[in-house]
Amino acid sequence: MFFYLFIDIFVKKLEFFLDKFTFIVIAYNHQDYIIEHLESIKYQIKNFGTGININLIVADDGSVDKTVELTKFWLQDNSDLFSDIKIVTDGINRGTCKNLTLALKFLETEFCKLTAGDDVYSCENLFIEFEKICDVDILSGLPVIFVDGKMTNSSFEIFNLCASSVIYKNLNYKERLKKISFSNAPSTVYKVDALKNDIILQFINSFTVTEDFPLHIKMAELYSPLKFEQIDKIFVYYRRTANSTYIIKNTIFDKDKVEIFNYLISKEKKIFNKFLLKNRLFCFNIPHKYLKRLFNINVYIYGFRIIFNFMKIYKKFKSISIDYDKYQKHYNLIVGNSMHYIQKFEQKNL
Repeated sequence: MFFYLFIDIFVKKLEFFLDKFTFIVIAYNHQDYIIEHLESIKYQIKNFGTGININLIVADDGSVDKTVELTKFWLQDNSDLFSDIKIVTDGINRGTCKNLTLALKFLETEFCKLTAGDDVYSCENLFIEFEKICDVDILSGLPVIFVDGKMTNSSFEIFNLCASSVIYKNLNYKERLKKISFSNAPSTVYKVDALKNDIILQFINSFTVTEDFPLHIKMAELYSPLKFEQIDKIFVYYRRTANSTYIIKNTIFDKDKVEIFNYLISKEKKIFNKFLLKNRLFCFNIPHKYLKRLFNINVYIYGFRIIFNFMKIYKKFKSISIDYDKYQKHYNLIVGNSMHYIQKFEQKNL
């Protein structure tokens, strides 16, 4: 009996590796980064993707640079890595949200990871990590941030992820989203049935460039209780540049955030929770960054919770060891491989 049970469990585990997986690339004016992103996908497939049929969806949001041309040029040499390729582009700039939901119409596999075209996948075996989404609705790794090609110490972000994980451990995820809580969008993986849910997609489409927070909110409303898990693995190197969406489209980004706060306020039934949300919205609209924090009651509550749970948070934080040198060496390898295609592309277009 135990032998057959073992075989059944083994076969179910094996099914993932025989299934399909989709990499979804959300791109907009990423000509300086798109080859690195694609090369990091290539690294994953060549090193860990044996036996997995890999699909690729590249959704370009009306780039006015050479993002699409570089993608097609790279695929001339690397299309055999993929079972199916979709390049979704018509030259129209719809905004991140509509670009994402458009890409998701072409998603046909039970497992996927969506990432912006300027980020880079890590050197870990991500297929094994992404398998864990079978047991949860949202899976999140830890961020490694890099600026100008250099991995930076991400202790602040990681500490706050640990703090959020400890503070809100026993809180419904829907309630957690109403409070000051940290997450890292590039390191997040979602269950595919949520990404294909029309109600969720319509909600995301009501915003322009802020897709992750609305996705979490609507998932938390529909999947009750939503299962969220934070694990100590590096999925993605998160690139910060002067061209990041929240910087170059800050007015639209702020408008989305205001609409999100108004939505949460409209749904809140408890008087004190509604007051706290209104306080967050009020402070968000204050232009001075220090006054934003000074008048934000939620900041004080979050700080008090950190103090109250400090030993648990600190213990969790100290248990995490990030080998930045390893990730830097991997990124340098990706850069070197990318330069080969960039130089060939430039020579072709002389």
